[in-house]
Amino acid sequence: MYDILSLTIPFFAAILLGSLASLKGWFSWSDGRTLSRYVFFVVLPPFMFVAITSRPMTNILNLEFLLRYEAVTIFVFLIAVFLGRVFLKLKPAESGLFGLNAAYPNYGYIGVPLALLAFGPDVAVPMALILVSNNILLLVLTSIFTRDGQAEGLGALLWTNIVSLARNPLLLSVLVAVAFSASGLNLPTMPDIFLKFLAGAAAPTALFALGITLVGQPLREAWAELSLLVLMKLLLHPLLIIAVFLHAHLAGNGEIDILWIKVAVLFTCLPIAANAFAMSEYYGVYSGRSATAIMVTTLLASVTVPAFLYFITVIFGA
Repeated sequence: MYDILSLTIPFFAAILLGSLASLKGWFSWSDGRTLSRYVFFVVLPPFMFVAITSRPMTNILNLEFLLRYEAVTIFVFLIAVFLGRVFLKLKPAESGLFGLNAAYPNYGYIGVPLALLAFGPDVAVPMALILVSNNILLLVLTSIFTRDGQAEGLGALLWTNIVSLARNPLLLSVLVAVAFSASGLNLPTMPDIFLKFLAGAAAPTALFALGITLVGQPLREAWAELSLLVLMKLLLHPLLIIAVFLHAHLAGNGEIDILWIKVAVLFTCLPIAANAFAMSEYYGVYSGRSATAIMVTTLLASVTVPAFLYFITVIFGA
């Protein structure tokens, strides 16, 4: 428990620092938006590149694992979009970001260090697979569902989304990182140091900007949305993953290592990623609600994540 808190408390502290700075009058809402754009366009791409290329990409493509994991993620995303449109009466673009919040775990800032701490260095391969595939999948889904419902032909819609994705620095950094890692090349010392230098600013700046944006967000008015996001992100997503992989395990499917299953459960029980806030800022919708949802799920995850870690240890062994 102490090890988990030692990882999560700095995360909360950076957000709190941003909120305190805003309350003090040092930073305004517009300052928070400017910092968020800096994170999304300047330091998050190097962060993703470094995170992916620093892990081995050999023997990474386990289709059985990938299909099960991403099928659950797509299901959670689509259910959230449906609920957002039908029951919460969200606009099309807002429902797309609502779906992103429901399905996007904070594996970048919490999941990776926590998985390494809990399970050791052998988790590098499944972590890399999830990091690459899930980022691409969720960025594509978000791009499709933030189209505001324009009436376009299939070809026009496809081209519009290709152009939108081609301009997305986060997706581009993931694709470049995958290609570079697969090539077997190594970066020269100077660009390697430079990218790691920029990447180091991603987490604290994103969390600080998030803290600024949290100030003044109405919890009571968004209670229905927040409650639904908490249930879907912290409970439904990991429980579905447990059910899917437990079924495969009990059926004697030897293609999926137990360690990979534990990583999948751990990653899906994490709170909403700070990247979801950066994405909402990029699309210009649902940023306030995203900021509040990230804070609420992060606070509650300090209880639910240890519970799920214990639960998967009981089910799948230590």
